[in-house]
Amino acid sequence: MSPTRAPAKRPDGASRSRPKLTSLSLVLLLGLAGALGGCGDDDNDDASAALHADLQALIDDAVAKGMTPGVSIAVTSDKGSTWQGAAGVADIERNQPMTPRHHFRAGSILKTLVATAVLQSVERRTLALDDTLTKRLPESVTDRIENARDITVAMLLGHRSGIPEWTTPETDRVILSNPDHVWTLAEILDISRAQPSVFPPGTSYGYSNTNFVLLGEILSAAEGRSWREIVRERVIERAGLSQSFLPEPGDSSCPAPCARGYVPFDEEMVDLTAVDPSMAGASGGHALVTTVSDLGTFWKKLRAGALFERKETLDAMLAFQPAPEPESRLVGYGLGVMRLESRGVIAIGHLGTTAGYQSFMLQLPKTGRTLTGNINVMGDLAAVLEPLIERTGQP
Repeated sequence: MSPTRAPAKRPDGASRSRPKLTSLSLVLLLGLAGALGGCGDDDNDDASAALHADLQALIDDAVAKGMTPGVSIAVTSDKGSTWQGAAGVADIERNQPMTPRHHFRAGSILKTLVATAVLQSVERRTLALDDTLTKRLPESVTDRIENARDITVAMLLGHRSGIPEWTTPETDRVILSNPDHVWTLAEILDISRAQPSVFPPGTSYGYSNTNFVLLGEILSAAEGRSWREIVRERVIERAGLSQSFLPEPGDSSCPAPCARGYVPFDEEMVDLTAVDPSMAGASGGHALVTTVSDLGTFWKKLRAGALFERKETLDAMLAFQPAPEPESRLVGYGLGVMRLESRGVIAIGHLGTTAGYQSFMLQLPKTGRTLTGNINVMGDLAAVLEPLIERTGQP
């Protein structure tokens, strides 16, 4: 796969600078949107059954038209009931049907889990939101970061540090030519350092995967153990996510059943399932393996306050600051959480893109419905999310 022909979405945990919503398969999305809107109307069994049948038919139709090899979704109503659906194949070569139980790589959705662990450390007074990089990291790290003395933990969590994105066309070439490469912190920071700061710390918003790579290092340094161990114990296990995993660098395995991830190129589907999980560090990429059900459970526990000791911590996480990105429909970013607006409908949560996968974990505040899903192809997300958000955001 030639980097010059690679799709706009990148195998780095999001996009070149952020998770964008551009357009892959309007057919798939219109189908999902029309069917998902009534999920949660569990007072009327006939209406729910008809809705779910329509949803399955629309997903089947989208797969038949070649929009994605496979898709899995879960819709949890404001009353607590969950419907899951799937269509297409999880493995093209083996013609293995996709199911809602299939694992996939969740990309930048990991950022919300990492932010949760960081805020737990703030509650424990192991960290503070106003701690600077120079206070928490050694010179071998901070010397590679412009304005390190002025950049705080809060700025990293909210993408307001001005630190450049580390993903570049060159990193694309390395990932695509050598997916097993185990990435080091020095490699990532040197790539970021080669670019000028985007803006003075704290003065604006600019999505950068480098921010969360550094948060992983800060969390590890403050707690005296790896950020993966901390997130496993304090987020994944505490939330009861029995089908979610954070494999160590060097381990590109995916637990069965695992949906393969594909990138369209030259009228073929290139399998990029096995990219090393070190590729994007704590910012996402292939680091988090999960299911649509586990993502829904995590969001439910998070929003209920079950992962924090104090209500004020969740309030701080959801205190959105302006993050205007018309192309991505992003209007605000809190501390590891996105606020999207599509045609007047608000959704909060996070998006995730990595090599071969597009995922979403969103709640529609107006209806209380939670939407989680994944398609096993890397491309455009707007066609999936715009109609889906619009329809499920209506009472």
